[in-house]
Amino acid sequence: MKGGQRYRCWACGKQFLGGNRIDAAELWREYSELKQTYAQLAERYGCSSRTIKRKLDAYTPPQGISSLGKVIVLMDTTYWGRKYGVMLFKDELTDRDLLWYFVKNETNALYAKGIAELESLEY
Repeated sequence: MKGGQRYRCWACGKQFLGGNRIDAAELWREYSELKQTYAQLAERYGCSSRTIKRKLDAYTPPQGISSLGKVIVLMDTTYWGRKYGVMLFKDELTDRDLLWYFVKNETNALYAKGIAELESLEY
């Protein structure tokens, strides 16, 4: 059979095909950089939107980028619902995400914390 590993349950004898493994890092890249929705990713990978959400929630993306130096920082927070948002610090010149926090509320203290963290990373 093409497309997956065949398995058999030793208890009941039922046979089924195993699905393709989803690379969480690639999934995060498509979600964050290519701006794909859960539904679009679910269709592409042949699974449910709930599975995509669970994989993204479990993945911890790396912070920062390798090239340090002067940047023009754009800061904003986007919300999904009333109590869930992402505060993003982005370089305007390279269009790369430098730092992000998952937040419940947008505060000046969190923006100051982000600026201080970017400075500590030598941006």
